[in-house]
Amino acid sequence: MYADMVSAASVWAVAAQRLQQRNEASYRQWGCKLVPVRLGSSNELVLGVDDDFFGEWVATYFCDMLTDALRDIDGVSYSFSFEAGHAPAPVPPVRESKPKAATTALHRPSGVPRRGPNYSFSNFVVCEANRYAFTVVKDVVERPGFYNPLFLYGLSGCGKTHLLRAAEAEAADNGLRVRYAACSELLDEFYKLLQNKGDLNEFRASLRDVDILLIDDVHVLAGKTQLQEEFFKLFNFLYSRGQQIVLTSDKQPCEIHGLEDRLITRFESGMTSEVNMPEVEGRFAILRMMRDEAFVKVRLDDTILQFLAEQISSSVRRLKGAFMRLATVASMRNNTRITVEQAEQLLAAQLGKESSARDIPMDLIQRLVADRFGLTVADIRGNRRPRNIAEPRMVAMYLCRTMTKHSLPEIGVAFNKTHATILNAVNKVPELCAHDDTLRRTVQQLEHQLKRG
Repeated sequence: MYADMVSAASVWAVAAQRLQQRNEASYRQWGCKLVPVRLGSSNELVLGVDDDFFGEWVATYFCDMLTDALRDIDGVSYSFSFEAGHAPAPVPPVRESKPKAATTALHRPSGVPRRGPNYSFSNFVVCEANRYAFTVVKDVVERPGFYNPLFLYGLSGCGKTHLLRAAEAEAADNGLRVRYAACSELLDEFYKLLQNKGDLNEFRASLRDVDILLIDDVHVLAGKTQLQEEFFKLFNFLYSRGQQIVLTSDKQPCEIHGLEDRLITRFESGMTSEVNMPEVEGRFAILRMMRDEAFVKVRLDDTILQFLAEQISSSVRRLKGAFMRLATVASMRNNTRITVEQAEQLLAAQLGKESSARDIPMDLIQRLVADRFGLTVADIRGNRRPRNIAEPRMVAMYLCRTMTKHSLPEIGVAFNKTHATILNAVNKVPELCAHDDTLRRTVQQLEHQLKRG
């Protein structure tokens, strides 16, 4: 066993050095968190990770980089796998934290309100869709400057602002100087100063004199040349001094059209993490928490909460709004029990919008699947049955069924197949994903891409 450990460690030492030389920021982001465990059969290096979620994240986004690093080490090219339950050795902070003195003042310009009381890490429902983002946000509060910058992206209403506000609250409680701002607010403040020939130095100081800067919806910078120039200087100033920067957006940096390349590369230089909409179980947990924390006892039973969790999947904000609508009606009716039928009537508009949000064109799904698997749309719609075509075709059928409101016969027409063939694909794809991690990750990535539009 000792010999195996030494051998695994020596292989990983070479690979880790290559990763570090190729991209120092990327290595600090995830490479230094991998632990060499043992060498398995067929030259497989088993790497230890904290949990399965982190392992899947690395395999999804950095598979090629890791494969290259393990290629031709003393004449041998190694494959890799992950084993959960291994914590990496502690890594010292990049810089010393400032003393947590009780007198530490928070810089908050006039007119910027203190955070609301409802945002905290304790009332953020953690599930598979947001677990990694939650972990790294907590980490940057405890060790400012380690993941720098931290860039969170995902659809509107999935919890990014909650995480930023929770980080703001925690950092303030820890005695750190912290500033939260929506990018649109910065834009307004910046242009007002320009119009009124105000003092830009005060504006700059309000953003520079911090330990942690939290900027929400940074995609608002797109096309704003003057503010991008100002933000570029701000970023360089904070980054060079190890001050933590956390940004959110509805897109990845490279997807923000109208953003200068020099900002894109800087935003991508640290940790990037997606925040997805919670699954049904997570949405149900959010609703139960809302019910438990309501100021008055709310007569909405689990059947109603489950109905909401299943029907509303586009936004946590819409989910909470639907809950508040039903809770208010129940209260006005002396807290009488609301049935599912009544909930459908009361929420007709919201549920209609939800249905429209899922109305993704089937030809778009076919094109995306074809592109992902290196096929043509004709392959996806055709009758050839080799595995490299049959599986992607089933994935496309599955996505058309789960992400649109079309019936089985309608999907059958789009693929020139019977509804029985479509049903078989819908049932088969989850089984295939359960035994094939690569396929499962591919399906998840396609789902996220379709949701982002």
